[in-house]
Amino acid sequence: MKKLILLGTIILGIYTVPLLAQEPSKDLSQYRTVGIGLQAPCVISFRYWLTEGFGLELNAFVISVGDFISGCVASKFLLRLADTDVFDFYTIFEANLHIGEYWGGPSVGDIALKGGMELSILPSLAINLEFGEALFFGPGGVSATPAVSLGLHYYFVRTPQPQPAE
Repeated sequence: MKKLILLGTIILGIYTVPLLAQEPSKDLSQYRTVGIGLQAPCVISFRYWLTEGFGLELNAFVISVGDFISGCVASKFLLRLADTDVFDFYTIFEANLHIGEYWGGPSVGDIALKGGMELSILPSLAINLEFGEALFFGPGGVSATPAVSLGLHYYFVRTPQPQPAE
């Protein structure tokens, strides 16, 4: 029995040591440029990280059926707070312009302050969830409501320049 335990320990060591010696994991959000995707509630989304910590996003959609028109145009300013290998955490300032009967009534627009997190599935693919508070402006005045958004972006990834050997 002792020989079997010793043999098992040796075999486990042979397979475990090379795994521990591997390179640390890579930050999947590194080197991203433009992201194209879907972002609720404004559907079509273009996201661009200008730097590793600051990004812009534009969202839009319009639907027209007969006399019914609904849609929105949104812009977001993104500030990355934390960057891990697969999760990025950021804060968002967002401004939306409502078109027609968007959001179930005649509101004009809203502004929102939200927090967000982005889960990188691949260097070029990420899912994000954002949540916070929005102020809606309309003919009846200003009202506050929770704001939640879910998105999926495909990113174009730039190839990093090779570093000269030291």
